[in-house]
Amino acid sequence: MFADLRYHLVSLAAVFLALSVGMLIGGLFLNTAPAETQQRLIRRIQEDLARLSVESERNRRHFERMDQAWRELTSGLVQQRLRGRRVAVVQTGDDERALADTLKALRQAGAETASVTVVTDRWLGLGYEEEQRLIRNLRTLKPNLPEDFTAIVKALANGVALYGYDQAVGILRREGLVRTSGDYRLPCRYVVVVGGSASQDSPRAAEIDRALIRQWQEVGIEVVAAERRDCTMSHVPVYRETDIASVDCIDTALGQAILPFLFEAETEAYGVKESADRVIPEALLESG
Repeated sequence: MFADLRYHLVSLAAVFLALSVGMLIGGLFLNTAPAETQQRLIRRIQEDLARLSVESERNRRHFERMDQAWRELTSGLVQQRLRGRRVAVVQTGDDERALADTLKALRQAGAETASVTVVTDRWLGLGYEEEQRLIRNLRTLKPNLPEDFTAIVKALANGVALYGYDQAVGILRREGLVRTSGDYRLPCRYVVVVGGSASQDSPRAAEIDRALIRQWQEVGIEVVAAERRDCTMSHVPVYRETDIASVDCIDTALGQAILPFLFEAETEAYGVKESADRVIPEALLESG
């Protein structure tokens, strides 16, 4: 099933690539070819387009059936998997759909979601004077914070996981660096990072994910990550670098089944993308 899932995702991409290349080459050739040759080529392209369209639709239906089958097969395995675990969710990517998918997976697994933090674009656009003013404000509240930008990173990382930093999160919220919901007075041993960016050259993974994950690891917080399979820029390379487990298809039934098992999994990338080390964790296999 898992090999078929990855195969059909790849084949769908190949279909659209073939359509684009065929239209490009055909358009260039038609400019110089004789009329009869042009007509033959047009008919051939039309036939290819029709065939590829049928194949694409067949693959789409096949994928949807597999997704539904996986949802039905694993519903019992996932249910209550994270019962009794208090989890903080931090969206470092910029796709709200990925956040909704992640929260759904945690809810199905019985986790207690203490807080949801969304890092905004303002995090990457702070000017020097704004940054220094913010650091001073944070250090007034928490004098043990550093005197450089890492003070902001630590304030947020500690704020979503440790007791006593809820007022620091409040400062970050008022400055527009984050949007928040939930109770930041509750300590959390577990953090789920929601990544994946819509822009190919987004610095979010390198400048936000890496710094926050490193800080959580320093204080003993267990961190895993999730993103959608259709995000433009994957954050998985940073998850590999920081040695945490991740799932790259949280928008599928497969990905939502994988997420609750990541805390016990080997620190690898799981899912359906070519970048994945494995499709599913051993813990999920063993639970079946």
